[in-house]
Amino acid sequence: MNNVIVLPLLIPLLTAVILIFLSKFTSFQRWFSVISVITNMAVTIFIINQVHESGIQTLHMGGWLPPYGIVFVADMFAALLVLTTLIASLGCLLYAFQNVGAEREKYYFYPFFQFLIAGVIGSFLTGDLFNLFVCFEVMLISSYALIVLGGTKRQLRETLKYMLINIISSAMFVAGVAYIYGTVGTLNLAHLSVRVAEVQQAGILSVIGIFFLIVFALKAGLFLFFWLPGSYNAPPIAITALFGALLTKVGLYAITRFFTLIFYHDPSTVQVVMGWMAAATMILGGLGALAYKDLGRILNYNIVISVGFIAFGIAVLRRMP
Repeated sequence: MNNVIVLPLLIPLLTAVILIFLSKFTSFQRWFSVISVITNMAVTIFIINQVHESGIQTLHMGGWLPPYGIVFVADMFAALLVLTTLIASLGCLLYAFQNVGAEREKYYFYPFFQFLIAGVIGSFLTGDLFNLFVCFEVMLISSYALIVLGGTKRQLRETLKYMLINIISSAMFVAGVAYIYGTVGTLNLAHLSVRVAEVQQAGILSVIGIFFLIVFALKAGLFLFFWLPGSYNAPPIAITALFGALLTKVGLYAITRFFTLIFYHDPSTVQVVMGWMAAATMILGGLGALAYKDLGRILNYNIVISVGFIAFGIAVLRRMP
Protein backbone atom coordinates (compact mmCIF):
# COMPACT_ATOMS: atom_id res chain seq x y z
CA MET A 1 0.00 0.00 0.00
CA ASN A 2 2.99 2.35 0.55
CA ASN A 3 3.54 2.40 -3.22
CA VAL A 4 0.72 4.93 -3.51
CA ILE A 5 2.83 7.71 -1.99
CA VAL A 6 4.84 8.07 -5.20
CA LEU A 7 1.70 8.61 -7.31
CA PRO A 8 1.44 12.38 -6.63
CA LEU A 9 4.87 12.67 -8.26
CA LEU A 10 4.24 10.25 -11.13
CA ILE A 11 0.86 11.66 -12.18
CA PRO A 12 2.15 15.12 -13.25
CA LEU A 13 5.28 13.56 -14.80
CA LEU A 14 3.22 11.22 -16.97
CA THR A 15 0.78 14.00 -17.78
CA ALA A 16 3.62 16.26 -18.93
CA VAL A 17 5.09 13.56 -21.18
CA ILE A 18 1.69 12.91 -22.79
CA LEU A 19 1.04 16.62 -23.34
CA ILE A 20 4.40 17.10 -25.07
CA PHE A 21 3.11 14.97 -27.96
CA LEU A 22 -0.23 16.78 -28.07
CA SER A 23 0.96 20.37 -28.11
CA LYS A 24 -1.26 21.33 -31.06
CA PHE A 25 -4.48 20.37 -29.29
CA THR A 26 -4.89 23.30 -26.91
CA SER A 27 -8.37 22.44 -25.66
CA PHE A 28 -7.36 18.86 -24.89
CA GLN A 29 -4.24 20.06 -23.05
CA ARG A 30 -6.32 22.36 -20.88
CA TRP A 31 -8.82 19.83 -19.68
CA PHE A 32 -6.41 16.92 -19.49
CA SER A 33 -4.26 19.08 -17.18
CA VAL A 34 -7.30 19.90 -15.03
CA ILE A 35 -8.32 16.22 -14.81
CA SER A 36 -4.75 15.29 -13.89
CA VAL A 37 -4.60 17.82 -11.04
CA ILE A 38 -8.03 16.82 -9.69
CA THR A 39 -7.09 13.13 -9.86
CA ASN A 40 -3.88 13.91 -8.01
CA MET A 41 -5.86 15.74 -5.34
CA ALA A 42 -8.01 12.64 -4.80
CA VAL A 43 -4.88 10.47 -4.49
CA THR A 44 -3.32 12.91 -2.04
CA ILE A 45 -6.45 12.96 0.13
CA PHE A 46 -6.23 9.15 0.23
CA ILE A 47 -2.58 9.41 1.34
CA ILE A 48 -3.49 11.93 4.04
CA ASN A 49 -6.09 9.49 5.33
CA GLN A 50 -3.49 6.69 5.31
CA VAL A 51 -1.05 8.84 7.29
CA HIS A 52 -3.80 9.75 9.74
CA GLU A 53 -4.83 6.12 10.23
CA SER A 54 -1.48 4.32 10.04
CA GLY A 55 1.23 6.91 10.65
CA ILE A 56 4.12 7.97 8.43
CA GLN A 57 4.24 6.16 5.08
CA THR A 58 7.68 5.22 3.69
CA LEU A 59 8.61 3.78 0.30
CA HIS A 60 12.09 2.40 -0.45
CA MET A 61 12.34 2.37 -4.23
CA GLY A 62 13.75 -0.91 -5.56
CA GLY A 63 13.95 -2.31 -2.04
CA TRP A 64 17.25 -0.55 -1.31
CA LEU A 65 17.52 0.59 2.31
CA PRO A 66 19.28 3.76 3.54
CA PRO A 67 21.82 5.12 3.01
CA TYR A 68 21.80 3.84 -0.59
CA GLY A 69 18.18 3.76 -1.69
CA ILE A 70 15.79 6.34 -3.10
CA VAL A 71 13.29 6.98 -0.33
CA PHE A 72 9.91 8.72 -0.41
CA VAL A 73 8.28 9.65 2.87
CA ALA A 74 4.76 10.98 3.48
CA ASP A 75 4.12 12.41 6.91
CA MET A 76 1.18 14.70 7.66
CA PHE A 77 3.24 17.86 7.08
CA ALA A 78 4.42 16.79 3.62
CA ALA A 79 1.06 15.33 2.59
CA LEU A 80 -0.84 18.49 3.53
CA LEU A 81 1.68 20.60 1.62
CA VAL A 82 1.21 18.40 -1.45
CA LEU A 83 -2.56 18.90 -1.23
CA THR A 84 -2.07 22.67 -0.80
CA THR A 85 0.21 22.66 -3.85
CA LEU A 86 -2.45 20.98 -5.96
CA ILE A 87 -5.21 23.33 -4.79
CA ALA A 88 -3.09 26.39 -5.63
CA SER A 89 -2.04 24.83 -8.94
CA LEU A 90 -5.64 24.16 -9.93
CA GLY A 91 -6.59 27.78 -9.31
CA CYS A 92 -3.62 29.07 -11.33
CA LEU A 93 -4.32 26.57 -14.11
CA LEU A 94 -7.94 27.62 -14.51
CA TYR A 95 -6.96 31.29 -14.55
CA ALA A 96 -4.23 30.56 -17.11
CA PHE A 97 -6.86 29.58 -19.69
CA GLN A 98 -7.67 33.29 -20.10
CA ASN A 99 -4.36 34.81 -19.09
CA VAL A 100 -1.32 33.17 -20.71
CA GLY A 101 -2.44 33.53 -24.33
CA ALA A 102 -2.78 31.09 -27.22
CA GLU A 103 0.85 31.43 -28.35
CA ARG A 104 2.25 30.37 -25.00
CA GLU A 105 -0.22 27.48 -24.81
CA LYS A 106 1.11 26.15 -28.12
CA TYR A 107 4.70 26.28 -26.94
CA TYR A 108 4.41 23.67 -24.18
CA PHE A 109 3.00 25.79 -21.37
CA TYR A 110 0.99 22.88 -19.95
CA PRO A 111 3.83 20.30 -20.01
CA PHE A 112 6.14 22.74 -18.22
CA PHE A 113 3.34 23.51 -15.76
CA GLN A 114 3.05 19.80 -14.93
CA PHE A 115 6.83 19.32 -14.67
CA LEU A 116 6.96 22.22 -12.20
CA ILE A 117 4.23 20.63 -10.06
CA ALA A 118 6.14 17.32 -10.15
CA GLY A 119 9.31 19.05 -8.93
CA VAL A 120 7.48 20.77 -6.08
CA ILE A 121 5.68 17.60 -4.98
CA GLY A 122 8.87 15.56 -5.24
CA SER A 123 10.63 18.09 -2.99
CA PHE A 124 7.94 17.61 -0.35
CA LEU A 125 7.88 13.80 -0.49
CA THR A 126 11.53 12.89 -0.89
CA GLY A 127 13.37 11.44 2.09
CA ASP A 128 16.82 11.82 0.55
CA LEU A 129 18.98 14.94 0.27
CA PHE A 130 20.31 14.25 -3.22
CA ASN A 131 16.81 13.57 -4.53
CA LEU A 132 15.74 16.86 -2.96
CA PHE A 133 18.36 18.51 -5.15
CA VAL A 134 17.07 16.63 -8.22
CA CYS A 135 13.47 17.69 -7.54
CA PHE A 136 14.61 21.27 -7.00
CA GLU A 137 16.26 21.20 -10.42
CA VAL A 138 13.17 19.75 -12.13
CA MET A 139 11.15 22.55 -10.57
CA LEU A 140 13.69 25.25 -11.50
CA ILE A 141 14.23 24.14 -15.10
CA SER A 142 10.46 24.20 -15.61
CA SER A 143 10.30 27.67 -14.07
CA TYR A 144 13.05 28.89 -16.44
CA ALA A 145 10.90 27.85 -19.37
CA LEU A 146 7.71 29.34 -17.93
CA ILE A 147 9.26 32.69 -17.04
CA VAL A 148 10.73 33.20 -20.53
CA LEU A 149 7.77 31.78 -22.45
CA GLY A 150 6.63 34.56 -24.78
CA GLY A 151 10.11 35.94 -25.43
CA THR A 152 9.53 39.62 -24.64
CA LYS A 153 12.56 41.80 -23.98
CA ARG A 154 11.70 42.18 -20.28
CA GLN A 155 11.21 38.42 -19.90
CA LEU A 156 14.59 37.67 -21.45
CA ARG A 157 16.33 40.22 -19.22
CA GLU A 158 14.69 38.99 -16.03
CA THR A 159 15.17 35.33 -16.96
CA LEU A 160 18.94 35.81 -17.16
CA LYS A 161 18.97 37.27 -13.65
CA TYR A 162 16.64 34.56 -12.34
CA MET A 163 18.71 31.77 -13.89
CA LEU A 164 22.00 33.20 -12.65
CA ILE A 165 20.94 33.38 -9.00
CA ASN A 166 19.44 29.88 -9.11
CA ILE A 167 22.47 28.36 -10.85
CA ILE A 168 24.69 29.83 -8.12
CA SER A 169 22.43 28.50 -5.38
CA SER A 170 22.25 25.07 -7.07
CA ALA A 171 26.06 24.92 -7.27
CA MET A 172 26.21 25.76 -3.56
CA PHE A 173 23.58 23.07 -2.90
CA VAL A 174 25.75 20.43 -4.58
CA ALA A 175 28.76 21.59 -2.56
CA GLY A 176 26.71 21.36 0.64
CA VAL A 177 25.61 17.84 -0.26
CA ALA A 178 29.25 16.85 -0.77
CA TYR A 179 30.32 18.42 2.53
CA ILE A 180 27.64 16.74 4.61
CA TYR A 181 28.16 13.35 2.95
CA GLY A 182 31.90 13.61 3.55
CA THR A 183 31.26 14.45 7.20
CA VAL A 184 28.60 11.90 8.22
CA GLY A 185 28.51 9.41 5.31
CA THR A 186 24.81 9.47 4.41
CA LEU A 187 22.25 11.58 2.52
CA ASN A 188 19.05 9.99 3.83
CA LEU A 189 17.29 12.69 5.86
CA ALA A 190 16.23 10.42 8.73
CA HIS A 191 19.65 8.78 8.81
CA LEU A 192 21.27 12.24 8.75
CA SER A 193 19.34 13.14 11.90
CA VAL A 194 20.71 10.05 13.65
CA ARG A 195 24.28 10.51 12.45
CA VAL A 196 24.41 14.21 13.35
CA ALA A 197 23.10 13.34 16.83
CA GLU A 198 25.78 10.64 17.18
CA VAL A 199 28.72 12.85 16.23
CA GLN A 200 27.24 15.92 18.01
CA GLN A 201 26.55 19.09 16.02
CA ALA A 202 29.51 21.37 16.45
CA GLY A 203 32.27 22.90 14.40
CA ILE A 204 32.05 21.77 10.78
CA LEU A 205 28.42 20.64 11.05
CA SER A 206 27.31 24.05 12.29
CA VAL A 207 29.15 25.64 9.37
CA ILE A 208 27.41 23.23 6.98
CA GLY A 209 24.08 24.14 8.57
CA ILE A 210 24.67 27.87 7.94
CA PHE A 211 25.78 27.00 4.40
CA PHE A 212 22.48 25.24 3.70
CA LEU A 213 20.59 28.15 5.27
CA ILE A 214 22.19 30.48 2.70
CA VAL A 215 21.34 28.06 -0.13
CA PHE A 216 17.68 27.77 0.80
CA ALA A 217 17.44 31.48 1.62
CA LEU A 218 18.53 32.24 -1.94
CA LYS A 219 15.90 29.89 -3.34
CA ALA A 220 13.17 31.17 -1.03
CA GLY A 221 13.93 34.87 -1.44
CA LEU A 222 14.76 35.22 2.25
CA PHE A 223 16.80 38.42 2.74
CA LEU A 224 18.62 37.83 -0.59
CA PHE A 225 15.49 38.63 -2.57
CA PHE A 226 16.80 41.29 -4.97
CA TRP A 227 16.06 39.03 -7.94
CA LEU A 228 12.45 38.21 -7.00
CA PRO A 229 10.31 41.34 -7.63
CA GLY A 230 11.58 41.89 -11.16
CA SER A 231 11.66 38.23 -12.17
CA TYR A 232 8.18 37.48 -10.90
CA ASN A 233 6.82 40.61 -12.62
CA ALA A 234 7.97 39.47 -16.09
CA PRO A 235 5.62 36.54 -16.96
CA PRO A 236 1.80 36.60 -17.12
CA ILE A 237 -0.13 36.88 -13.85
CA ALA A 238 -1.09 33.19 -13.78
CA ILE A 239 2.59 32.17 -13.82
CA THR A 240 3.52 34.81 -11.26
CA ALA A 241 0.79 33.52 -8.95
CA LEU A 242 2.07 29.96 -9.37
CA PHE A 243 5.64 31.00 -8.59
CA GLY A 244 4.60 33.07 -5.56
CA ALA A 245 2.45 30.26 -4.19
CA LEU A 246 4.91 27.41 -4.68
CA LEU A 247 8.55 28.16 -5.48
CA THR A 248 9.50 30.31 -2.51
CA LYS A 249 7.60 28.00 -0.18
CA VAL A 250 9.68 24.99 -1.25
CA GLY A 251 12.79 26.81 -0.02
CA LEU A 252 11.05 27.55 3.28
CA TYR A 253 9.97 23.91 3.54
CA ALA A 254 13.59 22.81 3.09
CA ILE A 255 14.68 25.22 5.85
CA THR A 256 11.99 23.82 8.14
CA ARG A 257 13.01 20.21 7.47
CA PHE A 258 16.73 20.84 7.88
CA PHE A 259 16.57 22.82 11.10
CA THR A 260 13.95 20.71 12.85
CA LEU A 261 15.15 17.27 11.68
CA ILE A 262 18.92 17.51 11.16
CA PHE A 263 20.56 20.66 12.56
CA TYR A 264 18.54 21.01 15.74
CA HIS A 265 21.14 20.19 18.39
CA ASP A 266 22.71 23.67 18.49
CA PRO A 267 19.89 25.94 17.35
CA SER A 268 20.91 29.24 18.91
CA THR A 269 23.27 30.47 16.17
CA VAL A 270 21.07 29.44 13.25
CA GLN A 271 17.91 30.77 14.91
CA VAL A 272 19.47 34.17 15.55
CA VAL A 273 20.77 34.46 11.99
CA MET A 274 17.44 33.29 10.52
CA GLY A 275 15.48 35.63 12.78
CA TRP A 276 17.49 38.68 11.70
CA MET A 277 17.23 37.63 8.05
CA ALA A 278 13.45 37.24 8.40
CA ALA A 279 13.06 40.63 10.12
CA ALA A 280 15.16 42.34 7.44
CA THR A 281 13.13 40.63 4.72
CA MET A 282 9.84 41.87 6.16
CA ILE A 283 11.11 45.43 6.62
CA LEU A 284 12.79 45.71 3.21
CA GLY A 285 9.84 44.02 1.51
CA GLY A 286 7.49 46.54 3.11
CA LEU A 287 9.67 49.45 2.00
CA GLY A 288 9.78 48.01 -1.51
CA ALA A 289 5.99 47.74 -1.64
CA LEU A 290 5.67 51.39 -0.51
CA ALA A 291 8.17 52.55 -3.12
CA TYR A 292 6.13 51.44 -6.17
CA LYS A 293 2.76 52.36 -7.64
CA ASP A 294 2.73 49.40 -10.04
CA LEU A 295 0.33 46.77 -8.65
CA GLY A 296 2.43 43.85 -9.92
CA ARG A 297 5.53 45.09 -8.11
CA ILE A 298 3.56 45.73 -4.94
CA LEU A 299 2.17 42.19 -4.96
CA ASN A 300 5.64 40.74 -5.56
CA TYR A 301 7.03 42.63 -2.58
CA ASN A 302 4.14 41.26 -0.55
CA ILE A 303 5.38 37.78 -1.52
CA VAL A 304 8.75 38.83 -0.06
CA ILE A 305 7.05 40.01 3.14
CA SER A 306 5.23 36.66 3.46
CA VAL A 307 8.54 34.80 3.09
CA GLY A 308 10.01 36.82 5.94
CA PHE A 309 6.91 36.29 8.06
CA ILE A 310 7.02 32.48 7.65
CA ALA A 311 10.79 32.36 8.21
CA PHE A 312 10.42 34.36 11.43
CA GLY A 313 7.95 31.76 12.67
CA ILE A 314 10.47 29.02 11.89
CA ALA A 315 13.22 30.94 13.67
CA VAL A 316 11.28 31.31 16.94
CA LEU A 317 9.80 27.80 16.82
CA ARG A 318 12.21 26.21 19.31
CA ARG A 319 12.23 29.23 21.60
CA MET A 320 8.57 28.76 22.45
CA PRO A 321 7.84 26.97 25.78
